[in-house]
Amino acid sequence: MKKPIIAATLIVCLVAWCVRYYKVNGGTFAVHYEGPSAVYGMHEMVSFGDNISNNALEQPGYSVSLESARMIDAEDYLKELGKKPEDFHSLSEKYLELTLTVANEGDYPKGLTFYALPVLGSNWFTYYDNEVTACINPFFEGDYDQAHACAVRTNTSTTVKIAYNLYERSFLPNQFKNLEHEKMWLSVTTLPVDQRIAFSCT
Repeated sequence: MKKPIIAATLIVCLVAWCVRYYKVNGGTFAVHYEGPSAVYGMHEMVSFGDNISNNALEQPGYSVSLESARMIDAEDYLKELGKKPEDFHSLSEKYLELTLTVANEGDYPKGLTFYALPVLGSNWFTYYDNEVTACINPFFEGDYDQAHACAVRTNTSTTVKIAYNLYERSFLPNQFKNLEHEKMWLSVTTLPVDQRIAFSCT
């Protein structure tokens, strides 16, 4: 008799927590930060400074500018790259390709880590695909294991393309069909300042 009562109590508590979380976050389950924030536009240079990016990474001296963004079906992407599905371990249904200018004014030895730059939506997020990213940047020479960061010499800059997975299962049905119209941001840093770049696909 006690087990059903305990289970019912836990369910009620979980539902109450979900409702509160949903309301606190402005009618969405997306994560929101309460600290200071800054939203930039495309072609604006955003500095990491002393801020921490996703996954608690500090990347001092580096800055990024988002130059272009496009969305493409996996099938069309493979044709463009001259690749076949079996050339990859896995593929998402669509890809988001971002072209960044990456600059370095410091001496941070590890370079800019791609995993630290997720793309955020109003109620979703996604990370980069190392295999496809390796294919679209000639300096990786197709080496998937190396396509995790971009090192730039001090006082210079370079251009890099990053491919992000867009799995259909991660979105609502109507949302996935109209992804081109979704609001999107490239997250640059999270703490103490939430810096992100707003963009749309062309």
